[in-house]
Amino acid sequence: MYNRALDAFKAVADSGSFSKAAELLFISHTAVIKQISALEEHLNVKLFRRSNQGAELTPAGQLLYQKTLEIIDFSEQAVKEIQKAQASAPTIIRIGTSLFYPCHIFMDLWESISDRHPGYQLQIIPIENDEQRFAGFNSAYDFLIGPYNASVSSEEFPFIPIGSYQFSLSMPRKHRLARQASLCFDDLAGERLMIMRHGNSVINDQIREHVTLNHPSITIEDISPHYSIRTFNQCVEENAILLSLECWKDVHPALVTIPLAEGYSLPYGILTSRKPKPELNGFIKMLQECLKR
Repeated sequence: MYNRALDAFKAVADSGSFSKAAELLFISHTAVIKQISALEEHLNVKLFRRSNQGAELTPAGQLLYQKTLEIIDFSEQAVKEIQKAQASAPTIIRIGTSLFYPCHIFMDLWESISDRHPGYQLQIIPIENDEQRFAGFNSAYDFLIGPYNASVSSEEFPFIPIGSYQFSLSMPRKHRLARQASLCFDDLAGERLMIMRHGNSVINDQIREHVTLNHPSITIEDISPHYSIRTFNQCVEENAILLSLECWKDVHPALVTIPLAEGYSLPYGILTSRKPKPELNGFIKMLQECLKR
């Protein structure tokens, strides 16, 4: 690395005086002498001839002076290249993912636009606990992809819509309806339908109301609004039908997930902290511009 004593050496050589060099460098006369002495000791050469007229370079000093100019130029170029490399390094954006908050649908989108935005690189981080997913914002990951849930405060956890998940129906593989390509509510006559309890999701409440009014033979079973593996295990154990989403089709191997023909959907998108890191704001702005096209 560049030896800062060369600054003192060059100042003395340019000014011809230790005192003037000290003034130029805003340090004491003694400090200049110490730096030159240390440099001479390090190189084991005499760099200056000292007299009443000032300081004159020795032959060794003249050679070091030329090399110093080269070293300074090389150092400045190296710093510029290092700074340029840092500026061109991609910004890492971390996306959390889990069974219930899968990121693959977003990664498909990113793959289609990533070539136009080489300044960003995505890093996938597993979410260790879905129920504590928001606690990982900023520390473990920057954002996650999930369905919009009206019970989550949009002020505390902003939601940026990207697309929509279609509602589906999950059921045990041996259920009488498990081989259908799609299902409508008419097909569920006499069945038990597991739906999250009222008051946690506007769209789920709309579906509940539709089923209650138009399909009275379907028995609605209230479940927790927080879907987990327990929810899907319950579906298996009770041989019931679960109102689900297409993104959860691979959550439980003992269940099949069939599209709901009525076409209900739920927005999904980016969920992040109310105070995300600045790099994420730029990433989201870029993404929103891409989605407008």
